[in-house]
Amino acid sequence: MKLFISDCDGVLIDSEILAAQMMVEHLQTFGVHIGLNDYLRTWSGMTFSSIMNALANQHGFELPPDFVEVITQKHEAYAAAHLQPIAGVKEAYAQIALPKAVVSNSWLWQVKHAVEFVQMQEVFGDRMFSSEMVARPKPAPDIYLHVAAHFGLKPHEIVVVEDSKSGAKAAVDAGMHVVGFAGASHILDDHTDQLYKIGVKTVVSSMADLPKAVEDLRAQV
Repeated sequence: MKLFISDCDGVLIDSEILAAQMMVEHLQTFGVHIGLNDYLRTWSGMTFSSIMNALANQHGFELPPDFVEVITQKHEAYAAAHLQPIAGVKEAYAQIALPKAVVSNSWLWQVKHAVEFVQMQEVFGDRMFSSEMVARPKPAPDIYLHVAAHFGLKPHEIVVVEDSKSGAKAAVDAGMHVVGFAGASHILDDHTDQLYKIGVKTVVSSMADLPKAVEDLRAQV
């Protein structure tokens, strides 16, 4: 393996639960009432645009032209008050002896902000990528294939850590080795089983266990 790729939301920062809480509340303004767990089970890891367009089709409501900007502003305000880094992420990544990159469905400026928030600029450098760089966001494999091509690597030379089903599917479909992370606040009881069904190699619930999981995968290939 020649590259370690980290997802951002739910892996570097504990933000997926904040996005879900904000979205559940916001959707009520469109007459859509979804429980928090149902939202997490169905929509976690997808872009705001994908989620809102899908729900608008399902429930028959019209989206205003600026809906993405409105949601993004709400999310940023909520995150500013409540955001926390994933416990132990900086220490865990320091033990993984591979070049590192971040790949996210978030806007690139949000990825950069998250990396700064967890004080890991030196870990990733300019190796930060957003699905805005490709035609389709996760769960499509486009962004992962784009990153592999960018570094001149084959997918099987890359190991990825992902928390969401959407992200895990994207990396698995791209042909990469995937470690599932189930230690963020939004993770539900059946999440680990769901990740294994998608095709992740192993799942860890603590960042302290991630370096060994990556080394174990490297020993197998």
